[in-house]
Amino acid sequence: MKKTVFAAAVFFAVSFALNAQSYNNITIVDSNFENGNMDGWAPRGDKQEKLEIVTDIKHGGASSLHVFNRSYTWHGPIHSLTDNAVADDIYSISAWIYFKDGPATGAFTFSVEKSFKDTKKDHTYQNVTSFQAKKGEWTEFKTEYTVGADPTQAGIWMYFELPYKEDNLVTPNDKIDFWIDDIKIVKLDPALRPKAEVTIPNLSEKWQNYFDIGTAVSADEVNFSSQQAQLLMKHFTVLVAGNDMKMETVQPKEGAFDWAPAERIIDFAEMTGMRLRWHPLVWHSQNPAWLFQDKANPARAVSKDALNQRLKTYIQTIMRRYRNRIESYDVVNEPLSDTAGLRKGSEGSKYYDILGQEYIDNAFRWAREADPNAQLVINEYGLEGDARKRQEMYNLVKGMKERKVPVDAVGLQMHIDIRTPSVQQIRETIELFASLGVKVLITEMDMSIYTGNSEAKKPASAAILLEQAQRYKDIFAVFREQSQKGNLGDMVVIWGASDNTSWKNDFPVPGRTDAPLLFDGRLQSKPAFWGLVDPSKVKGLK
Repeated sequence: MKKTVFAAAVFFAVSFALNAQSYNNITIVDSNFENGNMDGWAPRGDKQEKLEIVTDIKHGGASSLHVFNRSYTWHGPIHSLTDNAVADDIYSISAWIYFKDGPATGAFTFSVEKSFKDTKKDHTYQNVTSFQAKKGEWTEFKTEYTVGADPTQAGIWMYFELPYKEDNLVTPNDKIDFWIDDIKIVKLDPALRPKAEVTIPNLSEKWQNYFDIGTAVSADEVNFSSQQAQLLMKHFTVLVAGNDMKMETVQPKEGAFDWAPAERIIDFAEMTGMRLRWHPLVWHSQNPAWLFQDKANPARAVSKDALNQRLKTYIQTIMRRYRNRIESYDVVNEPLSDTAGLRKGSEGSKYYDILGQEYIDNAFRWAREADPNAQLVINEYGLEGDARKRQEMYNLVKGMKERKVPVDAVGLQMHIDIRTPSVQQIRETIELFASLGVKVLITEMDMSIYTGNSEAKKPASAAILLEQAQRYKDIFAVFREQSQKGNLGDMVVIWGASDNTSWKNDFPVPGRTDAPLLFDGRLQSKPAFWGLVDPSKVKGLK
């Protein structure tokens, strides 16, 4: 059996391994199954799923752990990581995985489950990273996991699974047996924790005459004592939640709002004098199931009147709660199809299927009623490089303005790459929407080092980072120009502070890490950062 080596993170795991003897690392799990017991591993699938120690297939030594009789994607082996979660503790994880049935290449996911001091609170689940393995070959997996800063957390478990699907969508390939061996979990010495640089220039100060610079965060990143928080406070003046303000988090059950994750971000911003955005109020994705279900018969779709009332209640409950505190809202996010017109049910929008196009107008009108002073934004991706989509957004906003719908700004997400779209396309896009009498915001900017969804994983070489820095520098020059013309709004938001927090890791290709932001996974400034604050520091920048 062949062996494939796979590193699943951007945290310099190799250098940790080389220097391990220099630090006081603590081994938490060292499972090679040679002693014939499970070593604390158990099946997540209760009575259905099975684990057994076998000798016919193994990576090293004489034994491995066979995971079989799986019925769902989330079935897999689970092990306790800690009973007392401590913020910013870092765990290095490695394992070897093998499978022999199903597709030629299969994706696996390493995830964690978290409990809370309040035992009545539901556990939460987080996919840490995904990775690819080849059928018939042992594949090594490596990553790191950093414990978040939630003071209410208690215990953490770690587990391996396949990429999640709803139970009714599971296929035979999602239920394959797999083998796992030589699992090692090491708690790293605190001396290895990333540290934010304190002597470099302040990013926001360099651009304060034109616009504020913001970033997306999670509730786990806003612990004042953490280095990630130090990075946020030094360089950014606007905050928005990456996921903690989405409906599945905020209102998991009808009438039951969970404000805690969002308010940790809001409290942090207010205590540090940062401005706030809300992302998003209405989106086709990451909604709780109950939203679209008839209350009396969940198997039946909710009525138009009932969904309108639920949506209005949701929007206005949030905006009245945070009136005059949160100043900018993505009211409707990603309403456009990737092929033509508005996004419909075939592309995931149950809003459109049940309510029709009017859901967009209604959402903005309800938002204005709730907070007359808030900036109301319609937010979309791909507008800079897709002429069809750009024109359809123009037509949509133009029609909204004609119908007296209170839309204040168009949000350009700006998830771009190091080659496309062109600087001129970005300029023309901003000027097109500004001609409608609305502001243009940059709401989710990042810059992938990959130029396509099929491009193989590659290192962020010096040449690539230089190319990225040049692109950031050139595009921000357009932002400055458009700000001076009065077209660009007063904030540009980068979608994440450091590469290790980026959603582009493992997406759209599982196991493919990216480096799209201004700071690397160790919180160190990249050439892209210097391209925005002092280009003379980067040799080769034009």
